[in-house]
Amino acid sequence: MTATPRASSSIIAAGIFAILGGVLSSLFNLAALILFSFSKFPLGATYPDFMRPVLYVIWTFFLFCAVFLVVVGIQVIRLRNWARIALLIVAGCLLFFGVIGIAVIFVTIFGAAPTDPLVSKAALASALAVTYGIPVVIALWWLILLTRASVVAQFHSSAPLDAQSPVISTFRLSKPGCPLAVRIVGWYLASFVLFLPFLPFFPKRIPAFFFGHLFRGPAALLFLFLYFALLIIPGFGLLLLKRWSFPLTIASQLLVCANGLAATFSPTYTEMVRSVLAGMDLPQLPPTAEQMLNYSRYFNLLSLAIPIAILVTLLVVRRQFFAAASGIAGSPS
Repeated sequence: MTATPRASSSIIAAGIFAILGGVLSSLFNLAALILFSFSKFPLGATYPDFMRPVLYVIWTFFLFCAVFLVVVGIQVIRLRNWARIALLIVAGCLLFFGVIGIAVIFVTIFGAAPTDPLVSKAALASALAVTYGIPVVIALWWLILLTRASVVAQFHSSAPLDAQSPVISTFRLSKPGCPLAVRIVGWYLASFVLFLPFLPFFPKRIPAFFFGHLFRGPAALLFLFLYFALLIIPGFGLLLLKRWSFPLTIASQLLVCANGLAATFSPTYTEMVRSVLAGMDLPQLPPTAEQMLNYSRYFNLLSLAIPIAILVTLLVVRRQFFAAASGIAGSPS
């Protein structure tokens, strides 16, 4: 009888943190959905009616993500390699959005016009920095831990057991020879398929920005669908080691970068955002909203970190990808 490998204490701790984070996030999103369902409750009465479907979609999506994180945490403890890769992707997203959140907080608090707040800026910045800093610290811990050679070896030691499982063998999407960096990029891009079922439920007032132009209604929905398709298709192609997916991914990420730069430096950016906010019938914005509107232009540059990282990663592992793709193409079916 083959002995089942057991995870080390550090891997078990990482899995437990993932499970706890997923459970807490699930409870939070469930509470938001339940409380928002009652229009008389302050959380539900604050927003206009057309925003309600958007918030339902967002909280439902994050609820699914939280449940998935619980599953990933359990499978990490069981030394499933796909769970390690999934947790690395989650850690990367937490690190990215946590750093962006901290940057936005300090720009908003210390760059805004001086006011007479009830809480001092230092106390507010400290509280928000801790709120965003904890996910950043956990993300760094996961990234460092799950890429160590000794930890990776534990997951690879359980790979033969996974290969013997008919369920895992049947539903394995990525090819075994796919490089780890390409697999992470592929799963990240392919995960955008989760947004497609929610697109038809988006209100017509939600616009789409493309190269400095504002699209509304069916045109915005069409552009969003094509935009997600341009990310999803090459993502699955990378996982399946299709040679055509590599240049398509490069082209799609260059398009994302070009779109972000066009939006950032468009002379009509401020007017477009102001018109969108005016048409949403949102609650009265604080006095610093106009100043933040100007700052938001440059936050678009921070969003380019992910496509640039994808481009650099693919260029670094280009030879490994095409070598693995040639091996798959040359192997007998």
